[in-house]
Amino acid sequence: MKKSIKSILAAGLIAAMAASMSACGASNESSTAASADKAADTAAEATASADDIGFAKDETITLVVPGKAGGGSDLGIRYYSEGLNRIYGLKTTVTNYDSNTIGHQTVASAKPDGTTLTVATSALNIQYITGNAEVNPMKDFTVIACLQDNGFSTLAVPADAPYDDFAGFVDYAKAHPGELNAGMPAAGANTILFGVITKATGIELNSVECASESDRLTNLAGGFIDIGVVGVGNAVEYEKAGKIKVIGTVSSDGTTISEYPETLPDNYKTLQEQGFDDCYLAVFHYLLGPAGMDETMVKNMNAAMQAVCEDSTVSDGIASVGNIPGWHDLEESQKIQEEEYAQDVEISKDLGLFVQE
Repeated sequence: MKKSIKSILAAGLIAAMAASMSACGASNESSTAASADKAADTAAEATASADDIGFAKDETITLVVPGKAGGGSDLGIRYYSEGLNRIYGLKTTVTNYDSNTIGHQTVASAKPDGTTLTVATSALNIQYITGNAEVNPMKDFTVIACLQDNGFSTLAVPADAPYDDFAGFVDYAKAHPGELNAGMPAAGANTILFGVITKATGIELNSVECASESDRLTNLAGGFIDIGVVGVGNAVEYEKAGKIKVIGTVSSDGTTISEYPETLPDNYKTLQEQGFDDCYLAVFHYLLGPAGMDETMVKNMNAAMQAVCEDSTVSDGIASVGNIPGWHDLEESQKIQEEEYAQDVEISKDLGLFVQE
């Protein structure tokens, strides 16, 4: 279904704790014994603290992916799943839902015991704010940790598109108003992003619903849509195979492609680097559970996630899909979520998409 979007306006605590005791200069058996007892007590405390990670150790933890397999969110959650299993010996399973609305609802409706979790982005905010979902991101979930910045998302077009950079795309779109189809969710972060782009450039695009990244890749390769947002990892592979063409990336304000961990060609430069100063959008990923989770459990889970996020295998994996690895303590995580939600409300109002707050 097509619709015009011409009116769219725009490390701290680590899992392994070490206790070092000094008994230098001990002059008698009492001092030595006291030091030994203190060392034993400290070691016991360290073991207890290391065991108290908040995550359930004797039950399988379901990590819900609000989208199809193969997309950036799916890959990110699988890196976290592997890290949790390897570092803490947990048992996790990854479950995909074709509908992100159903995926979010599944987590919101689960028991608040920490065994059903998800990693979600501001798509959750947008769906609720625009009235496309009933799940309230600020009331129906518990924030466990703010994780990676969405980092770099590519703007991909069909391989035979008659332009090679974003400026060329804008020129073509202006010469053919309303003829180009942009694949995006009905309501999500990419919807907001295309609103920002159309406002900043003055172009007119048709919105074609393509909720998942795998759908967008298929439709781009087949020439059924003219532009779509794709994670860097998938974009690189599909471009190498000659199935798509990348005309730029979108990231947070002021971020440059040089900050990506691997060297990428000039066509991956951010839209800001290409001279479009107002074309940017900050998006974070959050580890969420159902509302009503025990506060101590959540604090421990948040702390335990630091070691997972800083693990080289996990962080390299997160970076490989174009995200900027990160971890924030619980207080910071809650603040970032509140600020991003307020930003999404404001942008949705500008877009004329606002329904509820």
